[in-house]
Amino acid sequence: MRSPAAIDIEQLSFTWPGAARPLLNIPALSLPPGASLFLQGASGSGKSTLLNLIAGVQHGYRGSIRVCGAALEQLSPRQRDQLRADNIGVIFQQFNLLPWLSPLENVTLGCRFSAQRRHNAQQRSGSLEAEAARLLHALGLGDALDQPRTTASLSIGQQQRVAAARALIGTPPLVIADEPTSALDADHRDRFIDLLLSECAASGAAVLFVSHDRSLADHFDNRIGLTELSRATAGGDAC
Repeated sequence: MRSPAAIDIEQLSFTWPGAARPLLNIPALSLPPGASLFLQGASGSGKSTLLNLIAGVQHGYRGSIRVCGAALEQLSPRQRDQLRADNIGVIFQQFNLLPWLSPLENVTLGCRFSAQRRHNAQQRSGSLEAEAARLLHALGLGDALDQPRTTASLSIGQQQRVAAARALIGTPPLVIADEPTSALDADHRDRFIDLLLSECAASGAAVLFVSHDRSLADHFDNRIGLTELSRATAGGDAC
């Protein structure tokens, strides 16, 4: 039986209270399992709002948003929270790490609210901590495990990779990233994206990567601009 799309959007419209017109008006968007999509848009175009809608933390939209087969508009707030914990790894633009914890502790937080992801991590490496360490090594952060360190003591690039490991642990079927490379130079940026995509490919995760930087698009299977989505036909498909 075929797995449902990681993201399936139909006739989505979102308007901030008091605004004269919608911020987002997306007839259709679909992201198949295991695919990667680069979504480009200028600052203020609604990219982060769209990610928040997909993650179930922003409400008040019209239309349908399905994540891994579940229609968000049909779920209670508690059910949306659990769906997000089980199925979505998020890399925030500002990382949202706890600076007083170690890199390993920050990564394992990705499984504290999901028995499903915790089980997946334990199945892969024997324990939650071992899987967190594997991901940190894969992302070039093995040195951060050799001595006790707080995450606050790491460089911006290192913190970014900790955030990626936290999103990847427990093999969620969908990873969404909001401008995660904005603080990196070109060499570190490209290496970070390649490492992220290789880990997602290994686990079969779909990736929605949002950025204003068009030069990053070649790393991904598919690309589309937010303005193109708004112009798409009602039966269209971004992928």
